[in-house]
Amino acid sequence: MNDQDFKKIFEAHKVDIPDNGFSKRVINQLPERKNILPQIVMVTFIMVGLVLVFVLQGFTPMLEQLYNLAISISRMQMPSPVSITVYLGVLALLGIIGYSIMQADAE
Repeated sequence: MNDQDFKKIFEAHKVDIPDNGFSKRVINQLPERKNILPQIVMVTFIMVGLVLVFVLQGFTPMLEQLYNLAISISRMQMPSPVSITVYLGVLALLGIIGYSIMQADAE
């Protein structure tokens, strides 16, 4: 027997049972999920990563790169790729943390 044979058998013996909105009523009665575990895990790993970066490298190099970026922009010069990367990384981290906090509050 192949898939087509099974399909024919099931179609021949198909029985339709009227739902009358039962499925919708059951779904509406279920409590809403409140799963904040992904946000907690994400924020925890971000914080652990930041602590590791600061312990292994220190806070000063990141501040120096952000300062160099500000100076380059104020002098209308092309900032270094490292400064841009650090800036975008800081923005991404702040955005992820903010998003996670907002999602946790919404649930």
